[in-house]
Amino acid sequence: MIKKIIPALFLVLSSAAALAAQTNNSMPMASDMNLIAPHQEGSWSFGLQASHLEPDTDYNYFHLADPDLAPFTGDSDRTYTLGTDYNWGWGADISYHFPGNGRDVNLAFTQLNTSHSDSATDPSRGFTIPTSPAISLSQSGKHSAEVDTNYNAADLTFGQLIEIGQRLSLHPFAGLRYASIDYKAKANEDDTYSISIELGGEDGPISFTDNTKGESTWESDFQGLGPRFGSDAEVNLGNGFSLRSTLGLSLLVGDLDVREKGSANELFTVTWRGVTTIVSDQTTDTNNEIQTNTRVVPEADAKLSAMYTTYVDNGYSLSFEAGYQVTNYFDAVQNSVMSTQDTSTQYSNYFIQGPYARVQLDVA
Repeated sequence: MIKKIIPALFLVLSSAAALAAQTNNSMPMASDMNLIAPHQEGSWSFGLQASHLEPDTDYNYFHLADPDLAPFTGDSDRTYTLGTDYNWGWGADISYHFPGNGRDVNLAFTQLNTSHSDSATDPSRGFTIPTSPAISLSQSGKHSAEVDTNYNAADLTFGQLIEIGQRLSLHPFAGLRYASIDYKAKANEDDTYSISIELGGEDGPISFTDNTKGESTWESDFQGLGPRFGSDAEVNLGNGFSLRSTLGLSLLVGDLDVREKGSANELFTVTWRGVTTIVSDQTTDTNNEIQTNTRVVPEADAKLSAMYTTYVDNGYSLSFEAGYQVTNYFDAVQNSVMSTQDTSTQYSNYFIQGPYARVQLDVA
């Protein structure tokens, strides 16, 4: 998806830049088409948006490599992955249209908070070695994970409206974007390994059990600020209906903070003649500030929508818009080693996509 967006983005922006250079006078485009920066009175626009977005934050929360009993049970390596789902986000914007030739300033804010969780239980595995005395081995485990993200973005841009004939208008813009992407992944495990030796007689079996319970938390927080530019395009279909598209590009410079926290408890017990004895009970805690580094994060976004505008009173109009949007921040999240052990890099994109609906009030 993003590979297709980027070439189109540069094509539209280069075209918009060429058109924006001709904002003061009409320029003949064809025998029946002019390019103009329309005269406008000073006015305000207020917009609210609801989005139903899916973030691409799949998390491999547990990887069971070569289970201890694999040579005997035929089990292979397995990876537990936490998928994603759609979440509701919102946005708000305010614009002021300067009196004159179609110039404006816009301030916009977007927020999306997501939370996904999953759990899995290993099927109990075991076998018995028919020796004398017989030896039985077993293995079981429970695993769970939760991934939370908190995304905030704010834009301050200046734009120029350009009309091409009666149907088409462009709105190139440039300014600044601030973005914050907080990623938090938490994984839990409860694994038990047991060996039982059948002694026979009154002694009965003797069992050795090793139980490990642990939890780990990985946090990756990015905050960046940088230039943003792009263009809106609108095709007027008549009777208040229109088609709209937006292509945008940002280049953010900021800090990426990575932290790791964890706790693991290993309990080793021996059970014989109905009595359980604790042989070892050890707890290990970790709390590491892994790194803070400065990164340059490119961002690309696109929207495609249909809009209907109605004039409710003298100087007032109301617009309803519905469409689909995609946004991608390149290498903005650093995952844990657990999540990326099968990949060549620890960095991943923050990518969100989904439908949205927006309402706008224009006040002259």
